[in-house]
Amino acid sequence: MLSHMIPKPSLNIKLLLYYSYLKIKQLKGIEGARQATNLTIVIDIMRAATTEAYAFGQGAKYIIPVATKEEAFVLKKENPEYLLMGEIGGYKIEGFDFDNSPFEIAKIDLTGKTLVHRTSSGTQGVVAATSAKEIIFGSFVTCSTIVKYIRAGNHKNISIVAIDSEDDIFANFLEDSLTGKQLNREEVNQNLYIHPGTQWFLDTQKPEFPSEDIDYALDFDKFNFICLVKRNNGQLITNKVTI
Repeated sequence: MLSHMIPKPSLNIKLLLYYSYLKIKQLKGIEGARQATNLTIVIDIMRAATTEAYAFGQGAKYIIPVATKEEAFVLKKENPEYLLMGEIGGYKIEGFDFDNSPFEIAKIDLTGKTLVHRTSSGTQGVVAATSAKEIIFGSFVTCSTIVKYIRAGNHKNISIVAIDSEDDIFANFLEDSLTGKQLNREEVNQNLYIHPGTQWFLDTQKPEFPSEDIDYALDFDKFNFICLVKRNNGQLITNKVTI
């Protein structure tokens, strides 16, 4: 009977206990992805991770990340119904269906489609994270849901991998979100817009890099799902997991 009289810990106390044992390791680049262990969040806000979230938002069923365009074309030959999405050096790959642009993908009906995704940074990081137990492809548009997933799974050790320099902005924002620190979204907006890694999206002479991609990347918590990468018979497959 006395056990029923003991108050349950409040949510705040539970979070404080969680923060006390949470260990976060921030890593950089492809080499950082190779070093990542446990639950790993691979970040490429400009643009691969953001683009995948929008593709799932447009109804995509699966996304297959690959390292090379040759792998993508082989998968397309074996599965003619697959769609190819990606870039080399920021530019759409000849023979691919789509570029690596959330602004473009957000206008396309992808209901039930499987996409093969090759990019110069983001998918390289996902493929390189071979020691990770689980991989989340992370961006601002799914941030709160990533936090919910991590807390719900009671994950204690987390690797956060910022693939490009601008991804440090999200890496720090995500760590602050996980550890209950004050968040400043306006500062994040300003930092991304002035970062050297986003300046070619503001160059009117480069229509291949629409400025809208920055706006789409900064649409905080647009989606209530995460992009969770799993391995199936040796093949990486990204799934939409709603929380």
